[in-house]
Amino acid sequence: MKQQPKYRIYPSLLDKFEQYLRADEEAESFFNIDNETGEYKKSPDEVEEELKQSLIDCINRVPFASEAADKGTAFNAIVDSFIHRKKHIPTEREPYTIIGDSETNVVQVSFPKSELMEEHHFMFDRQWCIEQASYFEGSLSQVFVSSILHTRYGPVELYGFIDELRRDVVYDIKTTSSYTFGKYEHGWQRHVYPYCLIDSGQMAGVKAFEYTAFALKGGTSRTPLISGTRYPEYYTYNHEQTVKLLTVHVERFIEFLEANRDLITDKKIFGE
Repeated sequence: MKQQPKYRIYPSLLDKFEQYLRADEEAESFFNIDNETGEYKKSPDEVEEELKQSLIDCINRVPFASEAADKGTAFNAIVDSFIHRKKHIPTEREPYTIIGDSETNVVQVSFPKSELMEEHHFMFDRQWCIEQASYFEGSLSQVFVSSILHTRYGPVELYGFIDELRRDVVYDIKTTSSYTFGKYEHGWQRHVYPYCLIDSGQMAGVKAFEYTAFALKGGTSRTPLISGTRYPEYYTYNHEQTVKLLTVHVERFIEFLEANRDLITDKKIFGE
């Protein structure tokens, strides 16, 4: 019988918590420096407070509108569609439509109007998308994984969807406007997903995890079609090391949750 978890956590929350813990680095980064005056735009306390609020909003599943996030969702969906040679059927979870045209070399992904955004569209270079999808040929897509991590605060269910799984390598597709190597070094998907695969018994072992980053360009009036450059960020997987790292990080996150329980309105994270 599956053990009832005391907490339910997915990797994006662990990433948000990691960013919060690294608030000092964020405050010192060049993004926080005014180009004209050379002074910091926000104080360390302001940066920390903003990161904390962003984490709380994520825990509470506060809806937000993000064109960049939708663009990433669109590209991921196109890749899956080409890998499996299947048309996308809109659902409540994935309400967008995908229309490809070989004559114009365009794949258009359209998102319907929502409470936060008007209807919007992304136009991708079809041939470029086909070439990128071939990189993941033979993969299983959107693989749900879940397993229990035992901590001193009780059992924790870790869960989420793997973008692409091929043989013993796990892939997570990232889209960005700019890329520098090591951009996702502190990400927790590279620990959570392989851990769940092995601990749940779905796989005997995982060789590696790759963040497959795509620095996108285009999408403007002058260059309407979106394409980009692929940057693989490859990490060899060590299960024993991951168990130790995950346990420490998850326990720190639980301490944060309990210290801020009064701010958390969505109780799903507490296993409810």
